[in-house]
Amino acid sequence: MNNRSGKLGITLFMITLIAACTPGAATTEPIAITIQLGTTHQAVYAGFYAADQNGYYTDEGLKVNFLSGGTDIDIGARVLDGTAQFAVIGASTLIVDRANARPLRAVATILRRDPVAFFSLAESGIIRLQDFVGKRIQVNARLRPRLLAMLAHAGIDENEITLVSTGTYTDLYSGAIDVASGLVTSSALAAKRAGHTLNIVYPDDYGVHFYSTVIFSTDDFIANNPDLVLRVLRASFQGWEFAVENPQAAGAMVTKYNPAADADFEAASVAAMLPYINTGEDHIGWMKPEIWAGMLLTMQQQQEVTTALDPTKLYTMDFIQQIYGENNP
Repeated sequence: MNNRSGKLGITLFMITLIAACTPGAATTEPIAITIQLGTTHQAVYAGFYAADQNGYYTDEGLKVNFLSGGTDIDIGARVLDGTAQFAVIGASTLIVDRANARPLRAVATILRRDPVAFFSLAESGIIRLQDFVGKRIQVNARLRPRLLAMLAHAGIDENEITLVSTGTYTDLYSGAIDVASGLVTSSALAAKRAGHTLNIVYPDDYGVHFYSTVIFSTDDFIANNPDLVLRVLRASFQGWEFAVENPQAAGAMVTKYNPAADADFEAASVAAMLPYINTGEDHIGWMKPEIWAGMLLTMQQQQEVTTALDPTKLYTMDFIQQIYGENNP
């Protein structure tokens, strides 16, 4: 067993022990909890599925239901109106909601780096942001501010590139576009399956850092149900510990919620997420004040957020610190 596996095993044991010793962790009648997902069922939620299927939620006296999401669903509204008690979404969406006076707050973050990246064919010679100059870059409206922030950090004028709002990986393969945007955890895997080798340009390498798979709820729910929040997170972290240690098994769990899913592809996707989940810097779920402040600043600079906003109101570390029993990783 390597050091990382050993550390994860010890942490999982600690979380399990805390759960077993917590008064009221198990109840006669399980409490029904609904978690709204940001997209359709897929590997990015594998740790939650593991917590469900391995009985970690049950051990905490919970019965959890997952609602599939999508671009046509207002995820924040689902939590605000009580359809769900928790939801999972990217940090940028939560920041916009908070800026629009929606009282939503993060309680943990699973992917401590956003898996969004920019891809070019290996033979194109496009290997860094500076190589985007004079090229056709496919980027949708949601990701456009990320790319513009990257360009600003690198001192590149956006007029030096051609932005294409639509396009597919088929367009990348055919040469209709030079660079495509997508997820390292799925798009890159799909390209490999199609027989293509890609160069990858990461926003993090150009000063743009964002959290993804953020677990959040309303201010009122968090304030009025602290024990319940603690139990949901404790079980969820156990599930993600399992996914880190067992990506093949965790990937297969996706098929219970999405029978059409390819278990091998989902397992490969879980494996691709591991560096984003278990960074080696801190515990699963951990959040850093400077990252929240940096995300807000980037969004303000790109005019995604135009109101004054206190970054400390975007999240709470109370539950993570209780679970791990410390103030610092």
